Amino acid sequence: MNQVITRKQISYEIYIKDRSGKWVIHAHYSGAQKQTAEEETHQLERESHVMAVKLIREVYNSETNSADEYVVYQTRDTESREKMAAARTANAIEHVAEAEAPASGTPPAPKQKTEKKHKKKDVGIVGLILKLMLAFCGAIAIGLAVMIGTARLLEYLPGMGVHVSQGVFEKANFFAFILGFIVSVTPMMMALTRNFRTKDKKSSKNDNSTDTPQRPIPTGPSEEQMRQARAAALRRSLEENRSLLDETPDDATPSRSEDNYKNDDDANLPPEPVAQTPALQATRQTMRDFMAGSVVAIGKTLPKLDAYHKFGVNLYVAGACDACAERNELPREQGRNILKDCVAALGAKGKMSDTFCASLEQYLLEPKYNDMYGAGRDSMLDYIKDEKSLARSVARALDSWSEKPSSEPTKGGKKIHALMFTDIVNSTQLTQELGDVGAQEIIHVHNNIVRSALLNNYGKEVKHMGDGIMAVFPSSNTAVEGALEIQRQMANHNARGDGEFHVRIGINAGEAITEENDLFGTVVQLAARVCAAASGDEILVSPAVKETYAGKRARFKSLGTRELKGFSAPIEIFAALSRK
Repeated sequence: MNQVITRKQISYEIYIKDRSGKWVIHAHYSGAQKQTAEEETHQLERESHVMAVKLIREVYNSETNSADEYVVYQTRDTESREKMAAARTANAIEHVAEAEAPASGTPPAPKQKTEKKHKKKDVGIVGLILKLMLAFCGAIAIGLAVMIGTARLLEYLPGMGVHVSQGVFEKANFFAFILGFIVSVTPMMMALTRNFRTKDKKSSKNDNSTDTPQRPIPTGPSEEQMRQARAAALRRSLEENRSLLDETPDDATPSRSEDNYKNDDDANLPPEPVAQTPALQATRQTMRDFMAGSVVAIGKTLPKLDAYHKFGVNLYVAGACDACAERNELPREQGRNILKDCVAALGAKGKMSDTFCASLEQYLLEPKYNDMYGAGRDSMLDYIKDEKSLARSVARALDSWSEKPSSEPTKGGKKIHALMFTDIVNSTQLTQELGDVGAQEIIHVHNNIVRSALLNNYGKEVKHMGDGIMAVFPSSNTAVEGALEIQRQMANHNARGDGEFHVRIGINAGEAITEENDLFGTVVQLAARVCAAASGDEILVSPAVKETYAGKRARFKSLGTRELKGFSAPIEIFAALSRK
């Protein structure tokens, strides 16, 4: 009863390497989604904008509070992939410029295949010459061997009673050398020249088919033309996929009567369309206009989108779509369907849009990803009030997404943390009522619930304080949602009637001092004071947590200002409540 159950959590993370050489996390999967993670890894490896892919298996041990990482798969020969990707990128830009050229009236630039084929032909001639030289050397060696063998045989003739003059001896040796040389060099020459003639005929046919008619080679497009071409490509992609976003409500009525449909024996009838509610129509219309304006703004702000920025744009659109769906009170499933269509319109191939939407909750655990998602939500709310604010919102979000974290360590050992304290209410009284054994069982239940929430929300246990736990999280989002999970698990435990008890939780965010695997500073003290101010089954947070929380699972209710021990000024306290 007194043993703490050791729990290991297995998860899989996919990292992609962009053109800047930086590894960026792409997706996070649970242990049961191993096959999905492997399929996603191999699919990403075929993308032109991905330099390398790495699948990591992470094993988290709750007893030691440590994690071990194992590389399951990693792309080999990344240097050659970078060269191939660079070539594919150049071809893609050329195709975009050619697609844009008919609209502007300028002829498209011809592909530079002739020059590449001439280079390959030159390399083939050099290789042929080297092979011919080796063939001649080999033939000479074989001819000499035949000549020496013939000379040895002729030396036995006098012993057999056959007289051979010196002239005959020399001529026989010479003809033996010539015979050996010709017999060996002829098949080698025929094989080499046959392969070269075949390649030459194929290349000449390709040259004749691709190079006619001859056109003067114009100069390459300027940077402005390339920027406009990429923006136009994005707009065309949006237009091609707009049918996914725009189901025609006026044509929702079938063209045939219900009786005809009942009598139809066709087993491949399409599924019935989703009912066109006013909320669904309003969300589609708003997202269609928002996407059209965003594509133009993205083309002006960042003409060249790599994999990292495309992923950021998807997060931005996800935040905007969720904000719009919530404002129109659209069901979650319908909102996710619209988001899938939006991500597909931005260029996601195959099932990548489904994978993105399925993994969105995991993405939001990362602070930087959550910030981009929150920027999309704020942008949508501003867009509803003022449509002209879209360009500024997009530029601000992309600038923030493009910022790289500083490589210099933070001064004074301070880092941004979200601190959480848990405390068993009336633990002393419970010890007196239940005894030491009963109180210890309650502490074990508390520890298992809290540590399970830490595993699921990227939290880390700092220390155990007898009747509570101090934990640290990478962001306010993970801390608040971890506290909500503790609250739910506690409610389930108390509902079973097996040793009812209650826990209070306090959370604060800010810069804490790290020293010897412990945290110190005013941030830690305020988190402890906020926890002490809470009652049973209550989650209280500081203003810093409320301001930095960008998730959607919690809402906050102000409880007014309170006097906290150790702080001169009153501090406003907020209760964190679940939206569900």
